[in-house]
Amino acid sequence: MSTTITNNANATTKPTTFEDKIRQYAALFNGSEKDFCEVESTFNGLHHDDFLGTDSNGEEIDKAAKKQLDEKRLAAGAKVTNVEYTRTDWNKALVEFHLESDGNSVISQYYVTIKDKKIIEARHVNGLMGIIKAGWLSDYHSIRRVQSYQHVDKVVFEGYTSPFAGGARVN
Repeated sequence: MSTTITNNANATTKPTTFEDKIRQYAALFNGSEKDFCEVESTFNGLHHDDFLGTDSNGEEIDKAAKKQLDEKRLAAGAKVTNVEYTRTDWNKALVEFHLESDGNSVISQYYVTIKDKKIIEARHVNGLMGIIKAGWLSDYHSIRRVQSYQHVDKVVFEGYTSPFAGGARVN
């Protein structure tokens, strides 16, 4: 399932799905210069607090670094067009878009992991091998996030306590 949008989307309607959030945020990059405070609530509604990603150079970025990058692009009047969204798994999607900024024009692809209808991880990918690698890394980081929720005597994941907490065993 792949859909393409243009920046004619109405940015004032409340998004109901993750794809709607992607569309709404892309529509904000319409080529006019903006202050980031105008779009900050939409940014926060799309990016999870534990966001982790990579930029086009392969460098790791967190939510604050992504915010600075988008702030710079909005101030420069960047334009995002031809957004394609393809859901690849229950919590993963491939997002491709055309970005025009500072006289440069690039097509970018990001493999995103979704949690609570927000992007928790976004990896810049190039081709099929990049998508496979991003999927593997996403699964690895999901396991690490689960392990980070472990506490003394109990394991909590998404609000549920493991039945094996406290040393309980399967017979």
